[in-house]
Amino acid sequence: MKRFLYFILSAFVLVSCAREWEPEVALPEEGLVERTWTVAMSDGTRATLDDNLRPVWEAGEELSVYDHITGTGRIFKVVSVDGNQATISGQISEGGDTPFDAIYPAKSAGEWSSDGTNTLKLPEVQSIPAGRNICPDVLVSTAHSDSPDGVVAFHNISSLLKVQVGRDDIADISIDLKGSSNSVSSYKAAAASGTLAKGTYFIAVDPGTYSGGVTVVCSDGFGMEYHKSSTNALVAAAGGIKNLGTVSDGAPWRYYKVVGDSVTYDTATALLTATGMIEPSALSSYSLLLSIFLPSRNGPVDAISYSYRSADPQGNPVELSAVIYVPQPVLNKKKDLSGIAIANHGTIASNAECPTERAQYEGALAFKNYAVVMSDYYGFGISKVHPQAYLDAETTARGSIDAYLAALQLLEDRDIENEGTLYSVGYSQGGFNSMANLKYVSEHKELGMTFDKVMCGGSPFDVELTWDLYLNGEYRNAIGFVPMTLVSMNESQKLNIPYSHLFKDPLLSNWEAWILSKEKTLTELNVLLDTNDLADVLAAEMVGKTGQYYDTVIGTARRYSLNSGWTSLPDSKTSIVLYHSSEDDTVPFENLKAMTDYLDANNVEYDATSGADGGHVDACINFILNLLTKW
Repeated sequence: MKRFLYFILSAFVLVSCAREWEPEVALPEEGLVERTWTVAMSDGTRATLDDNLRPVWEAGEELSVYDHITGTGRIFKVVSVDGNQATISGQISEGGDTPFDAIYPAKSAGEWSSDGTNTLKLPEVQSIPAGRNICPDVLVSTAHSDSPDGVVAFHNISSLLKVQVGRDDIADISIDLKGSSNSVSSYKAAAASGTLAKGTYFIAVDPGTYSGGVTVVCSDGFGMEYHKSSTNALVAAAGGIKNLGTVSDGAPWRYYKVVGDSVTYDTATALLTATGMIEPSALSSYSLLLSIFLPSRNGPVDAISYSYRSADPQGNPVELSAVIYVPQPVLNKKKDLSGIAIANHGTIASNAECPTERAQYEGALAFKNYAVVMSDYYGFGISKVHPQAYLDAETTARGSIDAYLAALQLLEDRDIENEGTLYSVGYSQGGFNSMANLKYVSEHKELGMTFDKVMCGGSPFDVELTWDLYLNGEYRNAIGFVPMTLVSMNESQKLNIPYSHLFKDPLLSNWEAWILSKEKTLTELNVLLDTNDLADVLAAEMVGKTGQYYDTVIGTARRYSLNSGWTSLPDSKTSIVLYHSSEDDTVPFENLKAMTDYLDANNVEYDATSGADGGHVDACINFILNLLTKW
């Protein structure tokens, strides 16, 4: 009996849940009647243009019919299409269809008024699907008839601008139309995915006379833009098509946006003091050193922060940030620029340490009359909401090169030309990224870039080798590098490895707060980890080098490494200078041999220097001296 009651109760619960989960069915409103009309597209109304530039309606699409009784728009659907006529059907209040007022498509319906007139509402971005030449929602038409009994004709009310795209890398087209009172009406058409194929496209605009002319900007989505403009008045007639011709051959311009006010450093000592890396007791020694290598006649130096466009690890457009240090005499047109250095900062874990947030010692190279470009890297600065792409050579190099290209535009807009040398320099991760920059430009000849000199110090060129040596326990200094690398790989590369297969507690419970948040410095992370043994931090399979997740990690490390996989060798005009202390306690010295072996195997010339110059931090001083003497 109990069992029988249990089944009865279970059935009751299931029926109750089924009723609760059953989707609600919309009941017809009181007073609504079903209406079906035949309508005509007298001059076309849809986003598929035929050979005669006439749009075509499609069955299943929606339009809005004004209900004069309730003062609202009613959704009607296209039931069928036959030539230039279509059958539409829907529900409306009894008597609400007289007079008949409608707009097609329904997405373009703006505010209906009491007399049935409707404002045009074009989408903010006109998304053009692959294989189409116009957004499906912009060829807007309206119909009005005192009596709905006859065939009602729809007429276009939007205006089309016809443009020709002669490139295959354009992602979007922006159009600004200026009115008589300097008011600007802006429109944007973009590829639904990827870029627009070469060909003819149509962009819908509000009808009217734009006496101030038109400006068109074609963008590739990654920062390169092509600008064309005309001050001639443009008349956009309702239902008409205005041909603007080819718009992708305008003046090329690289996107950048200055962020905040520039910071001035009167002397190199003042700049180094602002980094917070120099003890006050050592300032006098540094000042003497700097007076020898960095002449004060090239100061003061301004630091200008800016944002620019680059790519994320998946190749999608992303906004990044950087800083450029420029001598004031150059900015004031009193001196020509000697060259530009792409300086790549070392490993950081906290966003507060990135170049747009804090002065960088590499900026002092500007006192040699150079402009010094320093990217924050992906995941820092303006892109801090993203995980950093630590040791991801491709992403970081592209970010640095794009920062340089945007900096060239920034300088050009200030009438500063660079006819001097181009360097790529950095220490530690910065040295790794300096070599990554060389790899990137050697594989992207279309950039037309050649480095005169690439200078790398204490660099983890072989990521797999470095990982193995850390796991073997040979390096116990700053082991926070390892979990930071794992979080970066897993998040930025979307490896989707469960963190229980990477870490053990307490890191397992705190990796987001300690690492992903970028609120802790590497020093603070090492204190929180409170160990010099990776076995206390990593999951057993990572320490034991076993399992599918370990294979995924090591495969990523192998792909990151710079001592293999180049598809094009560096330009022979580039001088490569390498340095590594044999006593380095953070980045294994074996990385220097891994890199020189690769260069030797490919007959690439270089200048390598090593010595017992102390640990990683102490050896950085020797790298800087080496850099300055070989500048």
